[in-house]
Amino acid sequence: MNTATTQISGTYELDPVHSTFGFAVAHMGLSTFRSSFGQVTGRLTGDAGVPSLVASAPVDSISLEGPPEFRAHVVHGDDFFAADAHPHLTFRSTAVELLEDGSATVRGELTMRGVSREITAQGSYRGPTEDPFGGERIGLDLSTTVDRRSWGMNWQLQLPNGADALGWEVELIADLELVRAE
Repeated sequence: MNTATTQISGTYELDPVHSTFGFAVAHMGLSTFRSSFGQVTGRLTGDAGVPSLVASAPVDSISLEGPPEFRAHVVHGDDFFAADAHPHLTFRSTAVELLEDGSATVRGELTMRGVSREITAQGSYRGPTEDPFGGERIGLDLSTTVDRRSWGMNWQLQLPNGADALGWEVELIADLELVRAE
């Protein structure tokens, strides 16, 4: 297995149409609740041979179906994202390792609700590839699992059988396609 590091040069901007940042959490021990954020911005740079990834999304761009009260509770309520006080999610890498075998590890600081925590996401890296319009693209598919309580998301409801209504562990998923900036 080849584990040499791939070098990135230049700047790649996130293609929001072909990128997704989302999460998945167990609900009532029966299913997995999934959602994603729109309006995600991001940039991968390879200046001086040291890759760096930054990304941001407005909390209120979360896709949520259901009654308005549910959206208000999750987006604006203090139990979850508290978007009125903390309107954006942000990520800033401290290390980006893209290997020639296509694997990727990204370490960095995720900030939600005004709380910053170190996370490590792993996944795959592909590219660069020329697109049909003469541009150059790369792809990163990353995931990690975090405990939502680390960001003060402590809401819980006990089910009649004693189990928790909502899982504490949340999978974060970032499927990113980035285009080389001119």
